Amino acid sequence: MRVTESSIATNFLFNVNKSRERITQLQTQLASGKRVLKASDDPQAADSILRLKSFIERIDQFQKNNADSQSMMEMTGAMLDSFANVLFELKELVTRVSNGTQTEVLGTYADRVDALLSEAVNIANTKFNGKYLFGGTRTLEPPFAIAPNRSAVTANPNGITGAIEYPLGEGLMQTVNIDGQEAFMGTYIFDLMIQLRDDLRSGQFPTTAQIDSISTALDYILGKAAKAGSILQSLGAIEVQLEEQRAQLMGLLSIQQDTDIAESITKLKHEEIMLEAALNTGARIIPKSLLDFLR
Repeated sequence: MRVTESSIATNFLFNVNKSRERITQLQTQLASGKRVLKASDDPQAADSILRLKSFIERIDQFQKNNADSQSMMEMTGAMLDSFANVLFELKELVTRVSNGTQTEVLGTYADRVDALLSEAVNIANTKFNGKYLFGGTRTLEPPFAIAPNRSAVTANPNGITGAIEYPLGEGLMQTVNIDGQEAFMGTYIFDLMIQLRDDLRSGQFPTTAQIDSISTALDYILGKAAKAGSILQSLGAIEVQLEEQRAQLMGLLSIQQDTDIAESITKLKHEEIMLEAALNTGARIIPKSLLDFLR
């Protein structure tokens, strides 16, 4: 079979262009730091990269949910601690009053109990990120309200219960709130404060039963604050696990996607040498005028 100068030149030019393409690809990989820039570079690796990126995106969302959950539980714990401080002051007050004998000061103490009642209700109606912290699933409605004549505290008739859950992992749902019914025994603690205030205003000293009830309520609130702390601790452990999972996935992604700098530099130098050799060889085989034209 006769091999023409045209076919020699065509094959030469084809191989030179392919070599230049490989050089360009290696230069791009080195510049970008990525071995796989499009699916055709390595279809199997590209598929693995897409799946790994999808897993990482889910981990990122779980981490965001966890951060939001921790913020919510930190605020919940802080507000329960504040509520406990109100009850602690109330306990000290009624203990001091119960040991007294002067009925004329009871009205002053009643006013202080009424002020503590307002503090307690304000705490129970705390908002976090625009939503009521203790409203259960009714986060846009105040969970508690004081009657205009301050004779009673009522709970939201639409409800103050319900768990708010965030997904924090594959198949892992975490409750991130303590609703008003659980936190404050509904309106029981408020009712206790109102009864004590009204008794003081009517000239009655606190009874042993009332003091014991306040102590029980204080212990209860401290228990709920401890629960918030326990949930926060669990969220911290989940945060560590998510960070470890993300680091592992990023490592796998790097293996599939990132350029091996040393290997790519070696390949690039090899391709450059091969291209230079091909050009030198072609200059001897193909007539100079034709070679110049092809270049």
